[in-house]
Amino acid sequence: MKHIITLVTFLFIIGTGYAQKNEKRITFTKGTLKLCSTANMTISGYDGDEVIIKSLNNNANYAYYNRFGEKLKTLKSTDSVVFGYTSFFNEEENKELEEGLTPLGNKSNNPADNLYLDITEKPGELIIKDYNGISNNPGIINTVNFNNKYEILIPNSVKLLWNTEGCKKTNSNTFFITSNSNAWKLSDFKGEAEIATSYRSINLTDVSGPVIANTIGGNIKVVFDKVSPTNLYSLISNDGYIDMTLPQNANVQLDATGNRILSDIDFKVLNEDLTEFDGKRMRLELNGGKTKMKLDASQGSIYLRKSK
Repeated sequence: MKHIITLVTFLFIIGTGYAQKNEKRITFTKGTLKLCSTANMTISGYDGDEVIIKSLNNNANYAYYNRFGEKLKTLKSTDSVVFGYTSFFNEEENKELEEGLTPLGNKSNNPADNLYLDITEKPGELIIKDYNGISNNPGIINTVNFNNKYEILIPNSVKLLWNTEGCKKTNSNTFFITSNSNAWKLSDFKGEAEIATSYRSINLTDVSGPVIANTIGGNIKVVFDKVSPTNLYSLISNDGYIDMTLPQNANVQLDATGNRILSDIDFKVLNEDLTEFDGKRMRLELNGGKTKMKLDASQGSIYLRKSK
């Protein structure tokens, strides 16, 4: 092994992405998928038996700094890190040794093995978190991930719990504030989904539900194109709007609260009240109202559109 550098000082890595052409497949057909990440993710459901994670990250170099802000070394995306007393080596120089072999176990000291995600498998539970970059050696930070992008396929047979709480339960409606404003996207999913975030929008396309989605400072856009809603929907957007597209033959009853409620669908108005903040609360019915949906945009508007 060439060019080994051993450091015993406090390290920090700054980067913007890395080349990842690999994908990770995890067999998981029953239970709860807990996705606790601030990365930019696009998720689709499918009738399969694996969670498939594909990285969409770009090439980048990484600069290592000590606690005084002095630059120690720049790494390319082909470099790897060995933890403990941190060492660097070029992965290209060890390709022959690794050819035909795969890492064993669920944990790895090389974050690239899990596409820079912290993945934990338990009976009936699969947990995917952002890789925090902290090694077992106190005081040493080995890597930090920024602006990561992923595409994920998930089986329709699982329950999706997607939030930025680090997989921790919360009794309030206050969620971790993220710095990434890209919308979270979930499409073609037939299972149960719970989604919670702050300052980020949520886009759902042909997600049949049941669904609970809550965002603070973001918008919620829901499109039913190939399917009609058949399960309970609860959408809450604080300081944002809700935009929903429905087929004309949808059999729904909506409890809608917002500053303004606008539609080009011929709903039957069952009830209408003004809220204490001069907004409007309405109960709307279409084709009998079999499927219940709750839409709460607080001071934002609600847009109800018929699909073309």
